[in-house]
Amino acid sequence: MTEADFRNAVRGALEQHNRAVEDAIRRELGEVTDLGHSGRLQFEVDPHGYGIHLVQTEEGVFGGADSDFIPASLHDAAESKDVDLWELIGEELFPWFAARWNAAGGPARFSPAYAYYHGGLYQPRYHLEQRLWCSVEEVWPPSA
Repeated sequence: MTEADFRNAVRGALEQHNRAVEDAIRRELGEVTDLGHSGRLQFEVDPHGYGIHLVQTEEGVFGGADSDFIPASLHDAAESKDVDLWELIGEELFPWFAARWNAAGGPARFSPAYAYYHGGLYQPRYHLEQRLWCSVEEVWPPSA
């Protein structure tokens, strides 16, 4: 398998969860009444297992490694080819999640919305509508 094959396999594994994640996003959007001090809807991603939860409700929308979303055979194949599968997952996760956010109608309710890695108060945010990484200063511009 080539790196492209592994990347496609990761995408396929994630896509198996499309409907469940979109349903979870819709469910959580119905629960949000206050954006809190950040003024932005934010999803936090566990950088080790890639589970995702909505910061405002603290409820999960994707189980990540807890849901065994990557088959063991793919882990084994990646290890035998010296491919960093977790790095590929990290690269594919945010664009995939942005597509789920848009498919679930998230921008119609909250815009903009972001995803970021846990522990990252000053870490870049992934803009779920524009599908790009933003600095904290772009998300919350310093007041003049």
